[in-house]
Amino acid sequence: MKAIKNDCRKQQIALVMLLATVLFASAGLATASSAGFDEKDKKEKKGKKSKKAAEASLAPQAAGKPALWQSRGDVSRLNLLWGAGSEERVPKPPFTFDKEDVTGTNPKIKVIDANGVKWNVKFDDEVNSEVASARLVWACGYMVEESYFIRSGKVAGVKSLDRAKKFVGADGSFTNAMFERRPDDIARRNIRWSWESNPFVGSKELSGLAILVAMLNNYDAKIENNNVLGMYGEDKSSVNDWYILSDWGASFGKTGGVFSQSKWDLKDFASQAFIDGVSGSSLKLHYSGKMGRSMRTVPVDHAKWFAGVVGQLSDEQLRDAFRAAGATDEEVNGFAARLRQKINELKAATGQ
Repeated sequence: MKAIKNDCRKQQIALVMLLATVLFASAGLATASSAGFDEKDKKEKKGKKSKKAAEASLAPQAAGKPALWQSRGDVSRLNLLWGAGSEERVPKPPFTFDKEDVTGTNPKIKVIDANGVKWNVKFDDEVNSEVASARLVWACGYMVEESYFIRSGKVAGVKSLDRAKKFVGADGSFTNAMFERRPDDIARRNIRWSWESNPFVGSKELSGLAILVAMLNNYDAKIENNNVLGMYGEDKSSVNDWYILSDWGASFGKTGGVFSQSKWDLKDFASQAFIDGVSGSSLKLHYSGKMGRSMRTVPVDHAKWFAGVVGQLSDEQLRDAFRAAGATDEEVNGFAARLRQKINELKAATGQ
């Protein structure tokens, strides 16, 4: 009996050892498997970071030379249907959803077109005014981001929308949108420069930009809408830091108090004054929006210089800027006519 008990005990010990060996082996396999998944996850994350780093490397990282204005040559020969872009660079469908852009106050989404170009797509009541403004601002020598009015289209893969849900259907369909190009070789510095403190204070170019803000009735020219774009020069090695007003959507209406402001309103735009007069060597702008108060009066000689720039635009070019923005015939003719009046008023005030 004692021998039988010893044999049983030996068998039990052997069984326990066998089970322990199996458990340790399983744990090892699980650890190895987990490590494999962790390693795979790390590689995927590293790959995404590398991709982002590669994209970022296309844009200039070091600060460049501050820039605000450049000559467009013979302004009367510029094509304002396309502005800073061209017919060949128009967004090409089909469009693929990237994500929703929750910055700013207007609903926006990010998409990629058939050519792999990235676009920021804006909806709601600033689309028309933003596109029209971009053509005019660019023609006057200031930097803008390339944009197009797209009357309708469809975006594949749309999901989890918040603010943009009202403007993009469940099938991705949309109407009346502004597509703004987002190239990888431009650095968005996120420098919110002040009208009173920047490298161009006291220059005719900054005065010209202030006149343009008042001329287009952009009531929302606040610091938060100012930015700097880092861009390579034509030699592909030098860098310019372009100081821009990044949002012109609150234009072509009426400046004023919170409850009297408007945008893309032909009646309001046509009825509001532009210049309050000339006193000595200063020209006073009729402006009550969010641009710095110091910019509401500019030197007459600066205004005369800018009148020589904007005054080169023809009536047909002015109409083209509004046609590009999807305006009706009445809006095209009405906005262009009022702009011509303002240009003539500026020329008269500066003795031209």
